[in-house]
Amino acid sequence: MKKPGAFYGLKSIVVKEWMHLKRDRTTLVIALLMPMLQLTIFGYAIDFDVRHIPTAVVDLDRSRESRTYLSKLAATGYLDIVSRPNSADQAADMVRAGDVKVVVTILSGFSRETLAGRPGPVGVMVDGSDSQVAIRARSAFMSGSPAATSGVDPRLTVLYNPTSRTATFMIPGLMAVILQMVSVTLTAFSIVREKENGTLEQLMVTPVSRLGLMVGKILPYLGLAMVELGVVLVAANIVFDVPSKGSLIALTVMTLPFVFASLAIGLLISTVSKTQAQALQLVQLTLLPSILLSGYVAPRDTMPGWLYFVSAFFPATHYVQITRGIMVRGAYFMDLLTPFFALILLAMVLVLISARQFRKSLN
Repeated sequence: MKKPGAFYGLKSIVVKEWMHLKRDRTTLVIALLMPMLQLTIFGYAIDFDVRHIPTAVVDLDRSRESRTYLSKLAATGYLDIVSRPNSADQAADMVRAGDVKVVVTILSGFSRETLAGRPGPVGVMVDGSDSQVAIRARSAFMSGSPAATSGVDPRLTVLYNPTSRTATFMIPGLMAVILQMVSVTLTAFSIVREKENGTLEQLMVTPVSRLGLMVGKILPYLGLAMVELGVVLVAANIVFDVPSKGSLIALTVMTLPFVFASLAIGLLISTVSKTQAQALQLVQLTLLPSILLSGYVAPRDTMPGWLYFVSAFFPATHYVQITRGIMVRGAYFMDLLTPFFALILLAMVLVLISARQFRKSLN
């Protein structure tokens, strides 16, 4: 009898796998379309040439010369003047709340000095909690745009992270990434595992409601994720010397809707997936844009308007604002109400969508 060759049956296996791949439309879409889509999105999102930095202006000189200088400053494209508070204290509060990244104060006597041919005094406060923005803003005034430095005497102050230490900037953002990765993965396999094991039908004959099932699957993992928050905070403090300057209670309260929303994303993935392998692919597909569009890697202010809008639908985007605000700038709870309520809204919507999708899956 002739001995089978080393590649005996290869053609049959290839045909079988190809037929299986054609039937698995989700895998085909992920494999063919997503790389192109991700390349387009991330190509726009990751831009380290920071421009359009939100800036507040305090004009204490109120002269024609000061207005002319501010017009030149806005024309550089590096700074977008979004607010004109009445005092430096109000402007500093805006920096702490994360509303602006730079404060330019035209000091009294600016017009007198410039008319006399001497550099006019200009105070510049830069938010150091975002090191890339801080470095770009500093370079614009110290050695960059001639429009920003010509005829002025800039007096630079970097707030919160004056040495632009990388760990101080990165660790709070990394916390958001780690918590989201763990939370999404925890629930992404919960429903699909029941499907594969054949226990989902047994679960559905019980009187539990769909919403009760969704929330019931989330709550145990919510407690686990909050324990992980404590571990990450201790590690950030002891290992990387990045303690929280703000209230830990506020940080804990604001973490709850973020973790809840992340767990709901995992649950939604679990309801739309047919197998655990498919769920794993969708987890990877979800996490990458969430990390890169959240502002953790590159500032969101550099993104095009449509991409800036899209990034608002990722919970990590709002939580990065919260962690950097509380841990680095010492922001108060009231300063961060906007990202907090955005997280609550996202968590509620995601749970409702998961419950609806679960019903469709059963149908």
